[in-house]
Formats: sequence, structure tokens, C-alpha cells
Amino acid sequence: MNKLIRTFKKHWITIWLVIAVVSLTVVTSYAIYTRITIAKRVVSTQAGANSLFSSDHMNSTLLKVIEPVSDNSVDVEVPVNVFNYAYPKESVYRGDVTEYDLTATIGRLGSNDSFTALTGADLTDLSSLNYKIVHNENNETFVFGTDGNASHTFSGCSIAGGDANEDLFTLTFDKNEVGNVPKEYVIKLVAVPYNGDLPTLTGLVMVRFSKRASTGWTGTLEEIDASIQDDYDAYNYYLEGNGKGKLTFRWNSKYVRINPDFLNNSNYSFYGGVTDIGNDMSQLTINVDSSDINRYEIQFFKVDAINNTNKYKKADVEAYLPDTNPSDWVSD
Repeated sequence: MNKLIRTFKKHWITIWLVIAVVSLTVVTSYAIYTRITIAKRVVSTQAGANSLFSSDHMNSTLLKVIEPVSDNSVDVEVPVNVFNYAYPKESVYRGDVTEYDLTATIGRLGSNDSFTALTGADLTDLSSLNYKIVHNENNETFVFGTDGNASHTFSGCSIAGGDANEDLFTLTFDKNEVGNVPKEYVIKLVAVPYNGDLPTLTGLVMVRFSKRASTGWTGTLEEIDASIQDDYDAYNYYLEGNGKGKLTFRWNSKYVRINPDFLNNSNYSFYGGVTDIGNDMSQLTINVDSSDINRYEIQFFKVDAINNTNKYKKADVEAYLPDTNPSDWVSD
């Protein structure tokens, strides 16, 4: 023991230096690890910044929205919102003012949703019809067909930053659009932000008369681009209608799974939870009241989206996703 102490005293400077180097190494390693962790958090946060410009009727690819109409005796108004956050999540928003231009054009759709602006006699016909768009912020109004124009640009639109905010436009479709012989006109919207880091948003908005809308709820799969349908990781499914009661919808859980964000949405009221009903089928019942919410958007993801081993065709997707009919809706 005495020999060990004498040895320690003889080499105490060397031992102290070794201990100091080891301690410094540990501290440095911890600091480096901490910096990496923080850096990853910053990258993760900033990666979503380009999604902080969104809309309920437009997206960065091309969103086609068909609004159901139950009353074909009056002109139809469709509100279109533009947000400074990733709709519908309001928790993360832009701190700066969001400036952009919005262009609205009236036209018709051809095959594969190809859009053609109205010209000639169709454009002249608008003089006796009520198709317009209003920027609600300043009440700027454009009536389609004015001075022979099928298109109009609202310049210098802005959304305040520092909170979850939105800008509102109102589209008006003439009641003739939902009459016995509809014109089947569609309004194309394109929102171009001044900040190049934000996406350009595009949407097609149209209305359709539905007699079933007044008697219950229906489910609709969003249009799928047949040329790239194999590359889809998820699909949008819409539940919409009128009435109050319980609505049950089903899907094949072997191929698709419901977005958990929909299940965790505090604005929705469910009757129980997701239930396995056999043969790989799952179902969910939601309490609906159209006076509060008349349209639900649900995302269904491919079970094996990462490897994309399930290359679903459109017919397959329609079979795997919910097929809601009036018998699935029970009125209160």
C-alpha cells in the first residue's frame, strides 16, 4: 500500500493530466452530441416551413373539389380559404406576413382534368349569368365575362403573420350550374406566393346538385391520376351530406390504414373506436351533425407505402376504401 502511495506521489502530475484529458473528452463528446441533437431539431422544424401556405380548396399539386348542392333554386356560394399554416393544423404558422397573387379563371374540364378557359359564345353567355369571385378582405369583386375576360388576378393579397391566420375568397356559381341542364363550368384557382420558399397552390372548384345530399351522407374517393396512381402513398376520402345522426364507414385494413390524426381530432365525436369486423375489414362510427360540420376529409395510407409493394390500381383503391351508402347513416 505504501509502495502504491509512493508511486502515486511520484507520478501525480501525469495521473492528473490523464484524468483531466479524460474529463475534457467526456465533456467535449457530450457537447458535440448535444449540438448534433439541436441541429437536427432545427433542420426538422425548418423542413416544414415550405408547407406554411395552404388552402382548403388548393394544394401544391392540383386539388379538385366538388361541392355538393342540395338546393338548385338559388345561386351557390363557395368560401375558399388561404392559410399561413399547414391546413388543418394551426399549431405551426408563419411569423412573417404572407404575400401572394391569386388568379381565378372560369372554364371547362376535359379528359384527365385538363382545363380550358371559356371563350367565344360560352364567354358571351356569362353576361346573363352570375359567376363571380369576391376577395372578402377588401370586397374586391370580379364578375366572370367582364370586358370579355374569363380570368382575373387579385394582386397583393396578404395574410398577417405571428398567429394562425387566413384570407377569404367567395366564389359564386349561377343556379343554372346545378339546374336540370347544368353548364358544368369549373373555376380554376392559382395562388402564387412572393416568397419563393413557399409552394404555388392550385385548385379546381365546381358544384354538383345531389338529391341524396338532403336525405343523408355519402362517401367519395378523391379523383386519382391514373398515370401515377402506383406512386400514391395515401388517398383522400370525403364524407359529406346533411342531417344529424350516426355514420358508419368501413375499409380493408389489410391494404390501407386510417390517418391517426383524424381519430385524434378533438373536433370530431366518435361512437366507440375503430372496430375489427372480420375478413380484414375495419369500421368506425362518427356522430355527425351537418349544422356543425357537413364535410370530413380522411386520409388512408397504404399499409406498405415505404416499399410500395402494393401497387394498387384505381379499381383496387375504390374496393379497399369505404363505400358509404344511405343505409350506413342512421338519423337521430
